[in-house]
Amino acid sequence: MQTLQPILTNIIPAIIMRSFIILLLLLPGCSLYAQFSSKGSITFTRSVNMRLSMQLEASDELKNSTYFKEQIKKTPTNYPTYFKMSFNEQISRYFFDKAGEGATGMFWDNKVAAENTVIQDFGQHKLTAQKEIYEKNYIINDSLPQYLWKIHDDVREIAGYQCRKATTVIHDSVVVVAYYTDQILVSSGPESFGGLPGMILGLAIPRLYTTWFATKVTDVELSETEIKQIKKGKTVDFKTLLKEVAPSLKDWGSWGHATLWRATF
Repeated sequence: MQTLQPILTNIIPAIIMRSFIILLLLLPGCSLYAQFSSKGSITFTRSVNMRLSMQLEASDELKNSTYFKEQIKKTPTNYPTYFKMSFNEQISRYFFDKAGEGATGMFWDNKVAAENTVIQDFGQHKLTAQKEIYEKNYIINDSLPQYLWKIHDDVREIAGYQCRKATTVIHDSVVVVAYYTDQILVSSGPESFGGLPGMILGLAIPRLYTTWFATKVTDVELSETEIKQIKKGKTVDFKTLLKEVAPSLKDWGSWGHATLWRATF
């Protein structure tokens, strides 16, 4: 037994370490090869429940019209559009890629700020966005928005990444639910959202019946020819945009409020 003691002393720690490695590999969401990236590209699907939006936001007069009732029957429950983002440690560029099926033939105004381009410059702490509102093109130059996030314990998997839940409120009462991953070391997300310790891969605004979810993530940035560039337009900041758009929507009730929210995040 005395001759075996040195051998056992060397073997037992190795066995324990091997068992620990196997245990790590078996645990959900754990991998010795988990990678942390600070550059790449993401494909997002934005989904809007157009039928519910129409039913809840339309005025009583419009709801009772025969035309509206016929349009409701033709309106898809889920209206998808597709966006892409290219990002690195200095900047993220989020832009409209293409519309999904059911994009044509709807009278309901879903085109307000529906095909945005948003650039978040982290080094300059600056946001530049292009938004089309009632056929008028705006270029927004402002500082990066400061969202007051509350981080929760809930975790879900999105596009192969473990994402933690966070919530915030915009426009005093509109709840925003985000799921971010700290495996992507860039604090950004769809539209102008960011400010969390990682990339937002899932986003929901229940009051607007709208969600954004990543469907594909790569560690390769898009080329300049693949990225949609900002067009010319009227240059404003968020405060000026709000002042310009709000008066035309003040008499439109809940539909007007929802349109204003879409235009200013």
